[in-house]
Amino acid sequence: MLTNETASVSEDLLADSYLLNSILYADPEQMDKKSTDERISTLCEALREAGAHKVAAKFSEFQKKLWKITSDEHMFALEMTPTSPPYLGHYGFDAPKSCGEIGVSERNIYMIEIAAVYKHYGMVMEHGEMPDYVPAVNEFLAISLVEKHPDSRILRRGYIDSLVSPFLPKLKKGFKGKPWVLLIEATELLIELEVNDKIRGDE
Repeated sequence: MLTNETASVSEDLLADSYLLNSILYADPEQMDKKSTDERISTLCEALREAGAHKVAAKFSEFQKKLWKITSDEHMFALEMTPTSPPYLGHYGFDAPKSCGEIGVSERNIYMIEIAAVYKHYGMVMEHGEMPDYVPAVNEFLAISLVEKHPDSRILRRGYIDSLVSPFLPKLKKGFKGKPWVLLIEATELLIELEVNDKIRGDE
């Protein structure tokens, strides 16, 4: 828990943290090393200045591992039907056992609920992309901070409490020993900052 960390993170910094988190799941061989390293270092410095040292440490540790990840490792861990897929619903619901169960399965209902939240904020998934894909979840957590209306904030908090947080522990366990577990832990810490009221509204 972050209750013992004296942090005061702005919503802009929180959004930047979630957004960078979503980007870092990409294949490192498709990234520009110089600009990515600069972006991570700048974010970590800002997080430390805001007192969010634990979050900064996760990003910094991931940066050390990032450029050692090969395309094959990335593909088999995140793309090619991995044993621990980067989809939250996998860790909360059984897959449908037949085509007839797809439309009424708990996993499908979960997907529909997530997609409905995204639609409210105008976020549309790319063709073939699942709404519970972890990078998409982080992207949503970033862009949804733009909405200041109380109703939108209540919807966002419900999304976090009901559709994201309950599945992160098992997701983290599934990625144990893999570099991306650091990003999952960073997401957990960022959410804890939010729920423990360590976020300040931007002027």
